[in-house]
Amino acid sequence: MLRALKKIALASAAAGQVMMPGCQPAGPLGRAGLELTPPASWRPVEPPPGKVPGVPLAAWAGPDGSSLLIFRTLPVPGGSPTMIAQALANRLTNLPGLRLVFGRVETVGGTSAARVEVVAPGTGDALAPSGLGTPTAPAGKSLIPTRQVTLGFLRETATLYLTWHAPESSYGRIAPEIEATLKSCRLTSGGKTSSYEY
Repeated sequence: MLRALKKIALASAAAGQVMMPGCQPAGPLGRAGLELTPPASWRPVEPPPGKVPGVPLAAWAGPDGSSLLIFRTLPVPGGSPTMIAQALANRLTNLPGLRLVFGRVETVGGTSAARVEVVAPGTGDALAPSGLGTPTAPAGKSLIPTRQVTLGFLRETATLYLTWHAPESSYGRIAPEIEATLKSCRLTSGGKTSSYEY
């Protein structure tokens, strides 16, 4: 009797494993409808840092103390990539010591995306907090000029953001790795592209 129960349990487990692939995209990125592959020099960070204006989905640490964080926020009905770029640029320009490099719309993985780049005081892997109007270095770190590259994708169920940080002095080295990651980027049906994109 015990053998029969074991066989049933094993058969059920095997059937469950067979049914699992394809039922739902694996991991938070797949469920959000995003596929990408950072270069081999970037290592995953688990769990992703929680200090983001949304829900963190994945994170990587890169060369020279750089970082990549992917998070999602609420959808923006009636929004457009241009609107997202303008809103993000406007919000960031209020940070002390920040210089807006550019804000624009570009195509990534066949989808229009907002792209905003800034340079501001930070630690290389993040911009410095500045709640009182003055950038503050975390304990044990010094402030250095830090490049932030943010891309925003409008989806039907959420807005996805990819945000890189790198020391500005290393940006020339990191920029090709950012572009390589963007070339690998594919948006799938998991998050559904917003019908309000145009």
